[in-house]
Amino acid sequence: MKRVNKKLAAGIILLSQTVTGAAFAASVTLSGTTIDFTFDDAMLGLFGQAHVAGDTLYFTPTDFVAQSSNGAGYVLTNETINVQATARQGYSFSNFGFTEKGDYLMLGSGGSVDVTGQVRLFDVANPLVDISTSLTPANPLTHVGVPTDNWIAQTSTDLSAWNTANTINVTVENLLLASTSIPNSLAFVEKKFVGLSFVTTPVPEAETYAMMLAGLGLIGFVVRRRTA
Repeated sequence: MKRVNKKLAAGIILLSQTVTGAAFAASVTLSGTTIDFTFDDAMLGLFGQAHVAGDTLYFTPTDFVAQSSNGAGYVLTNETINVQATARQGYSFSNFGFTEKGDYLMLGSGGSVDVTGQVRLFDVANPLVDISTSLTPANPLTHVGVPTDNWIAQTSTDLSAWNTANTINVTVENLLLASTSIPNSLAFVEKKFVGLSFVTTPVPEAETYAMMLAGLGLIGFVVRRRTA
């Protein structure tokens, strides 16, 4: 009978446990008031750690930056994440809002910065039908000089037609661009906040409907008795 190298076998077992454990730990669910957010914790990248408040999943990045200086040309920083939002029993989706914020700085001439991207949503039960919206800052990023200027980009999606959806997948694509074309110039842009917010509507359960119908029937019976 062939002997098995004990060190090799132990290494294989340890590697298997490490890979399996990492894969298991990557799936994270954070619970809001009426929404549960599920995502791959290992794929958040530049977005950083996720937090939840109410039915808002938010991030506070610290390294989501694009910077160009002294005629270095275009610098692009980008990241994309996927989040699945599941409505709790007794609630349906009615609206989705997305907000991101940051600041920028431009010095000298020949520089520019911009923020763009896309938000795409689909019902996981019907993934071929989606809603996508583009991200653009509320105001042009054109100020030159100190101090840094704030920027904000927002979008909103009506989900009332998706009130039967149980889980919605949200894909967020974020891009920061900075460019300089001549020496003695600087272009810097940073993302500091990203928030995904859902609004839900309570859905009466079957028992509630039955009680309402029984109440209406009783009212009708009393009215008929009085008019008889």
